[in-house]
Amino acid sequence: MENKLSAKKHFSELSQYDIDPVLAPYFDLDFCTSNHLVLLDDPAIENLDKIRVGVLNTDDTELIKEAKTKLGKKIDPVQLNAYEIEKAISIIYETKISSDHTETIKLSSSATIDFAKDRKPNLILQDILSTALQKNATDIHIESYSKDADLRLRIDSILHQVTTSLSPSNIERVIACIKIICDLDHLERKKSQDGRFSANYEEDGKTRKVDFRVSIIPGTYGQEAVIRIIDPKRVILDLNGLGMPPNILKAYSRMVNYPNGLLLTTGPTGSGKTSTLYASIQTLVNRNLKVMTAEDPVERELPKVNQKSISEFMNFADYIRTFLRQNPDTILVGEIRDNETAEIAIKASTTGHLVLSSLHTRSAIGTITRLRNLEVPNDNISSNLLGAVGQRLIRKICLDCKEEQKADEELIGIFYDKPVKTKYYAGAGCSACNNTGYSGLMGVYELFFPNKEISIAIGEGLPTSEIKELAIKHGFRPLIEDALEKVHQGETTLEEVARRIGPKYPHAK
Repeated sequence: MENKLSAKKHFSELSQYDIDPVLAPYFDLDFCTSNHLVLLDDPAIENLDKIRVGVLNTDDTELIKEAKTKLGKKIDPVQLNAYEIEKAISIIYETKISSDHTETIKLSSSATIDFAKDRKPNLILQDILSTALQKNATDIHIESYSKDADLRLRIDSILHQVTTSLSPSNIERVIACIKIICDLDHLERKKSQDGRFSANYEEDGKTRKVDFRVSIIPGTYGQEAVIRIIDPKRVILDLNGLGMPPNILKAYSRMVNYPNGLLLTTGPTGSGKTSTLYASIQTLVNRNLKVMTAEDPVERELPKVNQKSISEFMNFADYIRTFLRQNPDTILVGEIRDNETAEIAIKASTTGHLVLSSLHTRSAIGTITRLRNLEVPNDNISSNLLGAVGQRLIRKICLDCKEEQKADEELIGIFYDKPVKTKYYAGAGCSACNNTGYSGLMGVYELFFPNKEISIAIGEGLPTSEIKELAIKHGFRPLIEDALEKVHQGETTLEEVARRIGPKYPHAK
């Protein structure tokens, strides 16, 4: 309670302090800017029991202790916001206020992690971001524990521990640095916050802009952050580059060019649904059609596409209603989550628009069950659903250490009901793949599209299990079949298929 009252008592506006360049000699500029700290009193004044110092977090005892050591006097920490500290620094050191905080983050393919104990927060963040890009990570996890702070990178869908200079004493300052870059409230430590920022990454003599999405949540031992990396180098904007089997690619490409109807991508988080949707609308933009999107949030800005991020003021359904008055050819809805969005998406597809969206279902045919659960009438599903793509991302065998191996008999039993003549391959593990045996991801797909007989069955309310049997009779090929085909081609392993998709015969002995 004492700490809270103290912070409240000392929270002030910068105008209450006598900020002057005379304060410059006491702390060097780099120490102040990297730690978001500023001197507020002149230590030369006599009869001052404590010297007031502006900081982002008055509970950062390590930083306050360091400032006390440098100054040689007792410190009275005062809570200021990032702008006030930056403004004070600009007055004291006679520098300009930076309009772009990301200018202090320099990312490079040649950067290495510095393990120095006193590594500055902005430089630690710079190390983390550069390392993540070097390793082709998709996500960065910064986690707080009772006696430790961890960094884990998600590479090819698997989390890998990375040793850094993160510690319980500096993790809060690193997260404060992230908040400032994202223009978030650094004083808020009890609620989750979401933000985004961009930075330039230098690689092979060229520089490209990389976007980062940030989610910060409070935890038992402090704040934690997850940073999603949206690297344009990894984004595929061509349907031909997604890796769909030729028969699925041909059928799906045909449906993308339909003038109206509902076309869905399905799968869990991280299965590549957004990549499929983006590649789909890029095809439409190339045909000079007007495309409008509602996303949560916009992951990548696409040329000639009218993109909107949903907010507390406008949800998916609100945007679709507005779009219908804007005369679009195609509408992309990031995700159909509720009855309201489902109803208005169906309405849009009925009134002459092609509507693309995603659903969190385990399979393409599971789309029918999900739409029914969202109270979409069977007649509306049967008359408007063009098709649904089911997909997953699985790891590819590393080409540098690929070798033929004998498959595990137990795994063979859960994927085959009779012996098959094929060779199995795996990665032995090498420096190129960090000894994992895998390098890179590829998609596996299934495509469900109702013909006349299947549409009648949907309209009559037949169970999904019966509709699946009917679809297989008419040529539907389940996701597992595409995955096993890639195993037979030596591109992935049965272990990876079991991990990401599951067994074909789960009750096999």
